[in-house]
Amino acid sequence: MNEQQRIAEDATFQIGCAMDHINWLRGVLHVLRDHLKLETGGEHYSTVADLAIYNADDWHNQLDVERQELEARTDKAFPAEDGGVQ
Repeated sequence: MNEQQRIAEDATFQIGCAMDHINWLRGVLHVLRDHLKLETGGEHYSTVADLAIYNADDWHNQLDVERQELEARTDKAFPAEDGGVQ
């Protein structure tokens, strides 16, 4: 594996880590939203939490697309030595 392959692999790993962190954030936001829905006067705040959840979902999905594209580009740029794609 050459340096460019390592860089691409590291980048893909970092994208996956970011996606994991967003998943944790989404979980916390869901708990917060559900708690706010139960609080008197918390409906408006729960709507703000819903917006944050929507944005986290969008960010997660975009990172997933970027990760898939990077993996495809890496596979194309560095074909496996046996003639197949890595």
